[in-house]
Amino acid sequence: MTDTLVLPTKPRLLTKRHAARFDTRWMTSAAAIVSVYGDIDGSNASTLTDYAFVNAVRCRGLILDLSGLTFFGTDGFSALHRISVRCAEADIGWMLVPGAAVSRLLRICDPHGSLPTVDTVSMALANLQEQPCFPRPATPFAAPLSSDHPIW
Repeated sequence: MTDTLVLPTKPRLLTKRHAARFDTRWMTSAAAIVSVYGDIDGSNASTLTDYAFVNAVRCRGLILDLSGLTFFGTDGFSALHRISVRCAEADIGWMLVPGAAVSRLLRICDPHGSLPTVDTVSMALANLQEQPCFPRPATPFAAPLSSDHPIW
């Protein structure tokens, strides 16, 4: 069971000029889940980059959930590339949950699958926890194994 700490963010109203809404949920496991709804195009792709990275630097793992998007333009792909580069530079693990609109564009722009995509947020959390830079919960009774000290 995963506990979720939800910090409210002020969602932007959807308009024709800025037709995307961003939301962040903070997981107690040091991961931020950034969900985006609406459309990403040339008018707001840089907002996606900035919003995602501002939340990523506060934790060790970022999950970018784009499954709620209805449109994802090529400027959005450039935003994903910038997020990937910035996360790599900052040693922040990240995963992408693409959804139908993003998957269509990734088939064209990322045919070799270089971006870290998974189908669900749950799968993204599991994958992040397997990454070496992601903090793991301490095991209180763990002791180093040695031939001098049997475990029984």
